[in-house]
Amino acid sequence: MNHSCIQRVNRLLRDGRRRLRSGRKALAGLRLVTGSPAADADCLASSIGYALLQSLDAPAGSFVLPWVPIPRAELALRPEVLLLARRAGLAVRCLACAEDFAPERLESGGEAPELILVDSDGAWLPAEARRRIVEVLDHHPGARRPAEAPEARWTVEAVGSACTLVTERLLARDPGLLDAGLALLLLGPILLDTVLFSSEADRTTPRDRQAAARLAAVAGVGEAELYVELLTARQELPGLGSPELLRRDYKGGEAGGLRYGISSSPVSLRRWRDRDPVPEQAVIRFREERGLDLLLVMIAYEEPGAGGFRRELGVSAGRHTGILTDFLRQEGLRLRELSAAGAAVRWFSQEAVEISRKKLEPRLRAWLEGPRR
Repeated sequence: MNHSCIQRVNRLLRDGRRRLRSGRKALAGLRLVTGSPAADADCLASSIGYALLQSLDAPAGSFVLPWVPIPRAELALRPEVLLLARRAGLAVRCLACAEDFAPERLESGGEAPELILVDSDGAWLPAEARRRIVEVLDHHPGARRPAEAPEARWTVEAVGSACTLVTERLLARDPGLLDAGLALLLLGPILLDTVLFSSEADRTTPRDRQAAARLAAVAGVGEAELYVELLTARQELPGLGSPELLRRDYKGGEAGGLRYGISSSPVSLRRWRDRDPVPEQAVIRFREERGLDLLLVMIAYEEPGAGGFRRELGVSAGRHTGILTDFLRQEGLRLRELSAAGAAVRWFSQEAVEISRKKLEPRLRAWLEGPRR
């Protein structure tokens, strides 16, 4: 397997971490390419691929570096990400994480770097940090241009995965930039995000299929085999309890004066209860510790031979629970209640499996910002 491009990426990572550790002067001319604190496979791979592309045209004196805005230890909560990175030949130990550059430093004065966001519109960032955004490359339909950075280059295109957009740009620049390692790293998230091009999940476009086919050919792997391997790693999550399941893929924001959060979990409610008979206590604690007015727990998993792709939904919103549940029903999620009447956390089977967090979050924002009854 030819890893020349991955080796170039690894050198970029090593040089970047040294630069971050060498003091404030090293931040001059630095651009960080990052996703969101969800730090899922799509965030990680797309930011790495786009950082490599951006580094080719970086002017003298500047430096482009992919950055994961969470503590390095948190990567252990994402075994599918680590598996994909190892198989691709990525030097995970060299990734710049929160230990190397803490997210709160983005709010500091002139020493903070510029930001290129991939797979995120920057809603998770405080206003001061959003002023440092110079580019957004995203695929979420509800992405919003940051008002604090009106001059930032803005690209939001409706595809299944941010890695599709990065792959297209790499191929347009030079197909030789994709070796087997980098192709594998970009392919995995496309397969996961589209649920292996499932029509039921309704996340796939022809561009995703075309990008995946090119990547699979370069990587020399079968799409279905890689998908099953990554899916198995993601759904097993051995040793993770309720707090870890809630924070491993979490996105939050504020709209209409209310703070909301959406945790995504690949572990079914039945299997979750095998680990923790009362996950409701952890859900309520998680919401309270983060100061959230409402928390949704979106569960998505596959049971081969037993119904295929499924979704479940947990709702914890205190006095807002009833009105929030009414909104979710009106949005066509086709909810069937699984919890007892009056439960502090209400659990549902979500029959409209095509409605993902990516599709629901912009609707939730709009509802929170509008008149609520």
